[in-house]
Amino acid sequence: MHRDPVTQEIVRNYLHRVAQDMETALIRSAYSIAIYDSKDFACGVVDPDCNLLAQSLAGTPVFANNLANAVEATYDSLGEEPLEPGDVILCNDPYLGGGSHGNDITCLFPVFVGDHLIAFTSVKGHVLDMGGAHPSGYQTNTTEVFQELFRVPPVKLFRKGEINPDVERLLETNIRLPSEVMGDIRAMVAALKVGGKRIEELVSKYGLENYREYVKNILDQSEQQARLKLKELPKGTFEGEYFLDGDGDDEHPISKKLRVHMKVTIREDECVIDLTGSSDQSTGPMNSPRSNTISYAKYAFKSLIEPLSLINDGFFRPLKVIVRRGSIFDPIPPAPVNLWLETPHSIVDLLFKVLAPALPQRTIGGTFGSDVIDFIYGRDANDRFYVLVDTLQGGWGGTPFFDGITAYAVCEGNVSYPMTEMLEANYPLEVVRWELLQDSGGPGKYRGGLGVRRDYRMRYPCRVTFCYERHQYSPPWGVLGGKEGSTNVVVLEPDGKSPVTHSKVTHFPLDRGTIISFRTGGGGGYGNPLERDASLVRRDVMLGYVSEEKAREAYGVLISSNDDDRRIVKAATGKLRSELK
Repeated sequence: MHRDPVTQEIVRNYLHRVAQDMETALIRSAYSIAIYDSKDFACGVVDPDCNLLAQSLAGTPVFANNLANAVEATYDSLGEEPLEPGDVILCNDPYLGGGSHGNDITCLFPVFVGDHLIAFTSVKGHVLDMGGAHPSGYQTNTTEVFQELFRVPPVKLFRKGEINPDVERLLETNIRLPSEVMGDIRAMVAALKVGGKRIEELVSKYGLENYREYVKNILDQSEQQARLKLKELPKGTFEGEYFLDGDGDDEHPISKKLRVHMKVTIREDECVIDLTGSSDQSTGPMNSPRSNTISYAKYAFKSLIEPLSLINDGFFRPLKVIVRRGSIFDPIPPAPVNLWLETPHSIVDLLFKVLAPALPQRTIGGTFGSDVIDFIYGRDANDRFYVLVDTLQGGWGGTPFFDGITAYAVCEGNVSYPMTEMLEANYPLEVVRWELLQDSGGPGKYRGGLGVRRDYRMRYPCRVTFCYERHQYSPPWGVLGGKEGSTNVVVLEPDGKSPVTHSKVTHFPLDRGTIISFRTGGGGGYGNPLERDASLVRRDVMLGYVSEEKAREAYGVLISSNDDDRRIVKAATGKLRSELK
C-alpha cells in the first residue's frame, strides 16, 4: 500500500485524538477533585520502543517523559514475565517507573493486534493518598523515601482482563482513602481501555505494517522539524544559576540555599542542557528523580524552539540532558523526593534567563516559580476523613510583546483552580477572599503577571501541609531591565494583630475558625519600566493592578487623583521620568 502524506497526517492527529478521548473518559469517571476539576494528570500513547507518540492537551505536560519511562521500567521489572492482552500495569515508585512522587500513579495498558504488541496507552494522575507519615504525600521534612509513601514498582493490577486481588488488597490496606483512590485508579483503567480500542480501530483501518511505518515517519518528521528550528537559534554556550530556598519546615530547615547551575550549549544540530554544576542531593526532599528532570528539560526545550506543535519523542532527539548522579537532579535512593516539583521548575525559567541576551525576542521574565500546593486534611461534620489537594496559580514574566500572564500554573500549564462552589461543597471550609494581588507583577516595559490571594476560614480543626518556593533567595527576576515580581507566601490570621508568615510547613494544626491566606508571586518584568507606555500604566491603575505609588516610583507616571478620569499629568510625568533615567 502506498503511504501518502495526507494519511500520515491523519494518523498523527488520530493518535492525539486518542489521548484526548482518554482524557475525556478520565475526567468523567474520576472520583477526586484533583483529577476531574484541577486536571492533575496526563494521558498518552507510547510505542513498544518507549517513544511517546501523543499526549493529551489538558493536564500536566511535564509528565511527558514519565509516561515513556514507565514503559521502560515495566520491561525491566517484569523481566521474563510476558505482557498479555488485558493486562494493566500500575506503578508509583519515584525511582522505578513513577518518575515524580508516590501520589502520582501511572497505569499502562498494552495494546495488541493479534500476537503483536503495537502500543501502550498510559495515564499518570495524582491520587489523594498513598500512605506515608502524613496525608498528602508532600511533606517538606522527610529524609528517606520510605517515610513518604507506599512504593509500588511496575506490577500487574489486571491480568488478562481480571483484577489482581493481591495487589488490590495491598493498595487498599496502605492508603487512608481507599474508596476515593481506588475509584480514581478504576477511572484510569477505563480511560486506558478507551484509548486501546481507538488504536485497534486505527490499525484495523490502515493495516499493521502501514501503521508502524506511519509512526516511524511521524517521529522522524518531528525530529527534522526540531533540527530546523534549532538552526534559527544563536550558537554558543550560555551559563547561569540561581538558588532554591531549601527544604524542611520553616522552624527546622534541613537544607538551605540549594544551587541550580545550568550551562546551555547550542550547536547546529544539538542542544545540550548541562546541570552537573548544581548542588549535591539534599538530605531533605528537594530532589528531582532523573526521569522527572528530563521531563522538565524537554518542556523547556520545546517551549523555546516550537511550543505550538503536537508533542512526541521524535522532537526531542536533538536534545541532550546531562545530570550528575547524586545531585538534586539525579538523587540516589533512598533520597526523599516529596518536593520533586519545586527543583526542576528552575530548568524552565533558567533556560530563558541565560538565553535572554542572545534571544531578547524569545525570552520572558521569571515566573512565580513554585507549585504552591497546599494540602488541607482532617475530619468534617460527619466524621469523614478528607484530603484537599489545592493548587494556586501566579504571575508569569513579561514578554517582548505583551504583559505576563496573570494567575496561571507554573510549567504544568494546564492544571486549573478548583471552583469555589466545588471547594465549599466538598470540604469543611469557607472561601472568604479570592483576588488578584496589586503590585505583585514586576515592573517593566511589559509588566509581569499578577499573583493571587485566596483566604480560607476553617470550619473544623484540621492540619495543613504546604511548600512555597522562590520566597527567600530568588524572587521572580526581571530581564533586560525589568524588575522582580513579588514572592510566594502563606499568612496565618492575615487580618489579625499578629499575622504569622510561612513558606514551608508539614502537618501544621489549624483551629476551628482560623483564617489562612495563600498568596502567590507575580512575574518579573521585561524591559525598562520607564519605557512602558504611560497609558498602559494608567490602565493598570484604573483596574487596580498597580497602585498610584508604584506607578510613580517604578514607572515614573503621575496619575491625577482630582478627577474621575484619573488622567496622566503629562508635564510632571515627563520630568519625573527624565529624573529617574
